[in-house]
Amino acid sequence: MTLKQRLRGSFLAPLIRRGIRLYWLTVGFPRFFRSWSLDRLSRHAYHRLSEAELRAARRSDTVFICGTGASLRSITPEEWARIGEHDVFSFRDFPRQTFVRADFHMSGEIDVLDEYAAAINANPRYAGAKFLVQEGWEAWMCNLLIGKRKLRADAPVFRYRRTARGKMAPPSERFADGVVHGGGSVVSATNIALMLGWKRIVFVGIDLYDHRYFYMPPDQTRAVEKKGVDHTNPFSSGDFIVEQLGAWAVWGRSRGIELLCYNPRSLLTRRLPVFGWDTPPHPSTDQSEGASI
Repeated sequence: MTLKQRLRGSFLAPLIRRGIRLYWLTVGFPRFFRSWSLDRLSRHAYHRLSEAELRAARRSDTVFICGTGASLRSITPEEWARIGEHDVFSFRDFPRQTFVRADFHMSGEIDVLDEYAAAINANPRYAGAKFLVQEGWEAWMCNLLIGKRKLRADAPVFRYRRTARGKMAPPSERFADGVVHGGGSVVSATNIALMLGWKRIVFVGIDLYDHRYFYMPPDQTRAVEKKGVDHTNPFSSGDFIVEQLGAWAVWGRSRGIELLCYNPRSLLTRRLPVFGWDTPPHPSTDQSEGASI
């Protein structure tokens, strides 16, 4: 067990998190204030989606949540066509793809603002997408995305607030309570999918066993990775994400909700079943495994 894992599980963890957050809020005040102010001035430029409009945009009871792992390259055009028969929910740099139409895109973590916005705006696969963009004081890159009007002018936007970053928390059941971020962006995307009412949630390109990405050569490391991280390293928060989504799968099972993994090699398969096209949805009313986490 690493030092980071021991600290996360200790009684000091909440104090450490608060201290780090206070430090970054203090250091980042000028940056946060500027981006927040720009957002307040420009958010009227976009059509503001309501929760009802988001839910009405669903076309299926199944949603494929798409990340950026290298396993995406092994999915055939025929499989992408079948995925596109359902709802597709993407996040991070998935807009670099040309595989499938995207119905929803979540903006939370953004590495390079101009490149990120350009990938969305130039991609015809996002022509009809609904955009869920984080808001709040600390959402400085998302605030700049809207504040500087980097997103195309006709983009319909829903703003959400994030909560429970780095915490093993149960999913929120209302947007008013915030979107649980937990171990990473895929957790936020899952919480949104649960609140919007999908009954079958399939994770695509959430590999976690390395830092290879579908849009990069397999032997290269992204320039934005933290010092000491290369393309062969597993995600540092991978185990945390696996356990959190595994717990949420138990929580959802008694509610008729399935969480499944597309890539049979993904670390998520430690807790989640592997998706199969020939496997019918299997909602359960079994209460024995517990209805809460």
